[in-house]
Amino acid sequence: EALNSMAILVRASHQMRAFEERFITLGLNYRVIGGPRFYERKEVRDALAYLRLVFNPNDDLAFERIVNTPKRGLGDSTLQILYDAARRQGTSLTTAVRTLIQTEELKPKQRTTLRQLMEQFDDWGRRAQALPPEDAVEEEELAPGIIRRHTSHADLARQVLDESGYTEMWQNDKSAEAEGRLENLKELVNSMEEFDSLGGFLEHVSLVMDRDTGEAEDAVSIMTLHSAKGLEFETVFLPGWEEGLFPSQRTLDELGRAGLEEERRLAYVGLTRARKRLRVSVAQNRLTHGLWQSAIPSRFLDELPAAAVEVKDTGSAYGGYGY
Repeated sequence: EALNSMAILVRASHQMRAFEERFITLGLNYRVIGGPRFYERKEVRDALAYLRLVFNPNDDLAFERIVNTPKRGLGDSTLQILYDAARRQGTSLTTAVRTLIQTEELKPKQRTTLRQLMEQFDDWGRRAQALPPEDAVEEEELAPGIIRRHTSHADLARQVLDESGYTEMWQNDKSAEAEGRLENLKELVNSMEEFDSLGGFLEHVSLVMDRDTGEAEDAVSIMTLHSAKGLEFETVFLPGWEEGLFPSQRTLDELGRAGLEEERRLAYVGLTRARKRLRVSVAQNRLTHGLWQSAIPSRFLDELPAAAVEVKDTGSAYGGYGY
């Protein structure tokens, strides 16, 4: 069957990351419909820039991206002074900043802001240096069915995003995209749990970003359910049909019964995108914020006509069900 005739429809954009990375590993062409690839999203690029700068203080591209994100009151004229100083000294931007904050060349407010920023990165750098060895990954059973996988570099990433004010910036943002951006940040940090070190994670991301998916003529489509309206495919995969994920717990909390009906309409959209074959999947356990948690199948599965459904169990404790 041609890849063009297949689609993966997810409830939220943060679910796309795992599929994108798996497709790249397998060498399968894919296209993301209705938005950029996971690692090309603004909030993900910003977060990665912070982590790259912690790992390598001389990363000028990372510094340029985050020096005024969130807003720190550093205007174009201040940034130009930084660029000029770096060129004049033949050093990285962070080295130039450390020199400038010892002089009177910058205004007091900007000087104080940059000094505080450098102190933050010094602190994060010390924490990064103090991380345990790469193989020091701990798993702890908090309760039956709930296992915490603890990796210190993922904890450090959460701290960097919180202490820098970046997470708060999106929490205070009232736009419709803000919640999705926060979910993508959580997914980014969660994905770090799969790696043994910050350096290993950043190297992996670099390799993924270097892979040019291009505009292949034959490719699997990946999109959210919202983006799938009006489209049809021979074969459709609907992953993540679990309570809290679909229907979305946030939608239920905010809109109550009206929210549930909206989620049910989305489920109908997904189910009716398939012309011939439809596969709905449920994870038995899902890694969320470093915790392996048992998942509850979506209530929408009980509403499917039994005569039209074939249930398959993968037989794995960390697998799932297919419908």
